[in-house]
Amino acid sequence: AESALQIGIDAVQSFNSYIGQYPYTEYDIVSTPMLAKGMEYPGIVAISLALYDPEAVISGLPSRVLLESVIAHETAHQWFYNVVGNDQIDEPWLDEAIVQYLTFVYYLDVHGARSATEYATSWQGLWDQIESQDIPIGLSSSSYAPDEYTPIIYGRGPLFMEALAKEMGQDSFDTFFREYYTLHKWGIGTTEEFLELAESTCKCDLSKFFGEWIYA
Repeated sequence: AESALQIGIDAVQSFNSYIGQYPYTEYDIVSTPMLAKGMEYPGIVAISLALYDPEAVISGLPSRVLLESVIAHETAHQWFYNVVGNDQIDEPWLDEAIVQYLTFVYYLDVHGARSATEYATSWQGLWDQIESQDIPIGLSSSSYAPDEYTPIIYGRGPLFMEALAKEMGQDSFDTFFREYYTLHKWGIGTTEEFLELAESTCKCDLSKFFGEWIYA
């Protein structure tokens, strides 16, 4: 529980700095008997009770490793899903892929480049589960086969975010990302608006790039 608290504190501070101030006066992390590893709600997240066993091995990883990545991931949802909403049925990548990338930002801030890079290898590992098929990340949830959703949305999705940062240049990408958050605060963002703002920020044509990753 003390580890979970510290991870939550570090995550909120990291995202406050990178995106914008956490909007509430309280944030709760609750250990919960559940099948999922974590679930986000406004101002509160549920974390699987199994992750709190320091000796457990879950999905082939020590529980301590998963506890940190899951709490950081679910905390990032306070900014994307909560403050900036999206159509989670038809455009699930717009919060899950973004939040996966923000978890990388957390590791970079808190533990440094080596740990962040190690975390990012999990994205490729997920995508490798379906042999890195070039399935678009911008499809609706129902468009994916059961074994495709997690590898594409949680694996290929953040790889797109990483590739976009390289394509735009990190400084330009960071500016765009914060502006996207500010423009859609307490509203709904879409893929089209995401692309339009990215292009206007870098003053470049990203239509082919987005087509290769997002669109069918």
